[in-house]
Amino acid sequence: MIARVINVLGGALLVASIGCAPPATDPNKGNLTLGAVQTRLENGKTTKAQVLEWFGSPNIATKDRNGEVWNYTRQGTATEVSSSHVGAWMLIASGGSSTGFSRSGSYSFDLLIRFDTHDVVVDYKVLQTAF
Repeated sequence: MIARVINVLGGALLVASIGCAPPATDPNKGNLTLGAVQTRLENGKTTKAQVLEWFGSPNIATKDRNGEVWNYTRQGTATEVSSSHVGAWMLIASGGSSTGFSRSGSYSFDLLIRFDTHDVVVDYKVLQTAF
């Protein structure tokens, strides 16, 4: 009986994990992290074409007589779940109770890039918040 429950549960977890898999994305675009920004952007050297290749299209672009400013914004929530080292069979046997915790929070990441009139990065700024 327990073996059948574990097989059914394993199949359900497999189906659930396939259904929750993130869509395939181009690994060269959208890798917008502080580390990626700091290692790739160089004032006076990085071009607009390189920024497009690395981070994709900006959320907002504004232009003035000194050049252009691109704004990339990412917001989301993150959840951390921790539980004791109890196997799935123990959770079933114990009626689904577990010892553990979960916590969640929100974050925002803003990248502002200023280009000169020759489409080269003049300056950039990163603003990060977590709450």
